[in-house]
Amino acid sequence: MNARNQQLQLTVEYRQVKDAILCLFHNSLLHRTVGKSKYSAESSYTLGSIGIEEVDCSNIDLTYVRVNSPELVIDIDDKTRSFVDAIQTIANYKSGSFSGSSSPSSPGRNMRFYGIDQWEPITTAQIKLEFYQKRKRQWPMPEDQVPWEIWELNLEIVRTLRGEDFQRMREFVGEKLADKVLYMCSIINKPQYLPKMPTRTELPYVFEDKFSDCQPYLYRISSDCGQRQSDINSSFMKKFFKDTLSFTA
Repeated sequence: MNARNQQLQLTVEYRQVKDAILCLFHNSLLHRTVGKSKYSAESSYTLGSIGIEEVDCSNIDLTYVRVNSPELVIDIDDKTRSFVDAIQTIANYKSGSFSGSSSPSSPGRNMRFYGIDQWEPITTAQIKLEFYQKRKRQWPMPEDQVPWEIWELNLEIVRTLRGEDFQRMREFVGEKLADKVLYMCSIINKPQYLPKMPTRTELPYVFEDKFSDCQPYLYRISSDCGQRQSDINSSFMKKFFKDTLSFTA
């Protein structure tokens, strides 16, 4: 089975990374979550209901809707935290926090975006949300995890140099993010493959059943943050030894 792979491109200020990820991933999960299944027999069931809630972004002028499930919210926060922390580490490193230097990298003065011409490039990064189902294989092979829908978020991350420019970023990223949400909804609402409702025994092969208040399709979040962190550590060590040798010389 070929998974549907949707790629989303977005430019954000580094302080907006968490808001952007949570907005888009929760939007997807809102459409890929059902109420808890209650089985009266192996193939006979009823579905409960889910609540929704509005969330105001902290650093983007946008309000989005997500499933009202504290357990799901915590799970998504946990699975995206390492990515957000890695971006913060890179931003700190490039601002001179690790090197002791106060001089910034070269601003992007020759190219404007969102009407802003005073900015610094930080990095590019990718994080994706995959929905999958499990399939049994012959013993002793482990279960196969087959993705059926993938949302790939490719971020260009920058730093604004003036307070008024960050305010402008709040507005413009909010507009771009709203467009992405509408695009996702248009894709999700098209007739397409969804795993069929499982029997009671097969429920864990299709749905994540660890939450008490909702039941999303099985999902996982992955990113390239490990490689980003490795690159930063390598660059830091190279600069550390270079500065040490320069000092001793």
